[in-house]
Amino acid sequence: MGEKRKSRRLPYRKRIRLGKDDPTFMGYASNISERGLEIEARNVYPAGTRIVISFQDENDSGKDGEEIRIRGIVKWSTRLVGSLSGNMGIEITEDSGDVVKRIYRERINKLIKE
Repeated sequence: MGEKRKSRRLPYRKRIRLGKDDPTFMGYASNISERGLEIEARNVYPAGTRIVISFQDENDSGKDGEEIRIRGIVKWSTRLVGSLSGNMGIEITEDSGDVVKRIYRERINKLIKE
């Protein structure tokens, strides 16, 4: 099966909240692409589920700033047998401030400068 991703994944560790209607469950973003996130969480949703994700945006000083809310759709999910948590690939469907794209570009710029 060929690669469908249009931009490469970059490591990104960020505590998030997620849920179907309200972001009430905890999880972690483990990587980021220009149009999506991979999330590790105990509450894993099946492919096709629409979810809401919230997290604290980092300001220029690296400290948490305002709360960001984005919407996405689960493209794939997996849970290892016997594991309490699993992973999901999320395609961003609504990001009014293009926050995910901005974070992705910042990560790319850091890699280029190093």
